Parts: sequence; C-alpha cells; structure tokens
Amino acid sequence: MERCPKCGTSAEEILETGFVGCEKCYELPTVKKAVGKMFDGKKHKAKKD
Repeated sequence: MERCPKCGTSAEEILETGFVGCEKCYELPTVKKAVGKMFDGKKHKAKKD
C-alpha cells in the first residue's frame, strides 16, 4: 500500500475521499495517475475581466 512519506496518508484514502494530506501526496504514483486522468487534455483558462 502506498503511503505518503511526509504525512502517512495512504493512496487509497486519497482516492476514496478526494482529500490529500499534504503537498507530497501528489507525488504518489497512484495519485499522479488519477490526477492525470482527471485533467487529461484540459488546459487552464485564466479568468479574463
């Protein structure tokens, strides 16, 4: 089971709840893959006033 080396949150917990424990959680391979799938092909569009 993958766990964040900084805060100890498991990848399973993150995928179930949608909440990360800290910034290092995003470096877990499973989380990286899931985030990549969510935003695949999407680009950030800045708000224009």
